[in-house]
Amino acid sequence: MQHPVESSETTSSAVIVTAAKGVMQIVINAPEARNSLSAKGVVEGMLAALDQLEREPELRCAVLTGAGGAFSSGGNLQDLSSQSEAQVRAQMNTNTWLYRRIALCDKLVIAAVDGPAFGAGLGLATCCDWIVAGESAAFCSAFVRVGAMPDAGLFWSLPSRLGAAGARRMMLLGKEVRGAEALAIGLADDFVSEGPALSAAMALAGRFAQGPTRAYGRIKAGLRQAPMSIEQALQFQMDNGPGLFASEDFKEGAKAFLEKRKPVFQGR
Repeated sequence: MQHPVESSETTSSAVIVTAAKGVMQIVINAPEARNSLSAKGVVEGMLAALDQLEREPELRCAVLTGAGGAFSSGGNLQDLSSQSEAQVRAQMNTNTWLYRRIALCDKLVIAAVDGPAFGAGLGLATCCDWIVAGESAAFCSAFVRVGAMPDAGLFWSLPSRLGAAGARRMMLLGKEVRGAEALAIGLADDFVSEGPALSAAMALAGRFAQGPTRAYGRIKAGLRQAPMSIEQALQFQMDNGPGLFASEDFKEGAKAFLEKRKPVFQGR
């Protein structure tokens, strides 16, 4: 079933949004700028898509990717180097809402990474819940190469994936991490050894879209706060567990288990 979307499928759109079978696909479509977040309409388009994802219950998962052989090259160095501190601060403040929306959304967002995910593009990928790296994927915290420090939420997202030591290495050395290595160190969750990441990411999204959406959301919320103390963990489960056990999805899951069949979750 095709789901109506606000963005049309045209090459002039900075962000192309389509949806089917509970999965929203968000494509950054600024290949002439290597899908830079500074390209006109990119951040605004993604924020609009995420708003739709949160608002419409029929949408249960999203896949984020880039067009033209790149995930995202991050910021535009020429623009950034010509701006005042106040202008950079204002732009960064706008962009923080993008990372917040991905991280705080109750629905899962999968990054399908082909080509470079550099700088803020790395931050965009790592604030997603799952990263599928294609054969051409390359990740780099490139800020130090140009005398800058990481932004894009990377002081949260990189340590959560790599630990402090792994994040330190990426941030201080500014070296590229390729697809297979990204999987080995935990930067990526899946690696496609031949071809692009999108097909594998869409297949995974289809699986998530048929799963218990509310349970996924609570798991996502808990992992955002990791690592927890024992008291924080026990309080989190008390705050969130009883509601899930009372949900329609749990009742269906328990019934399906007892009847030895596959559950049909509705995200309720």
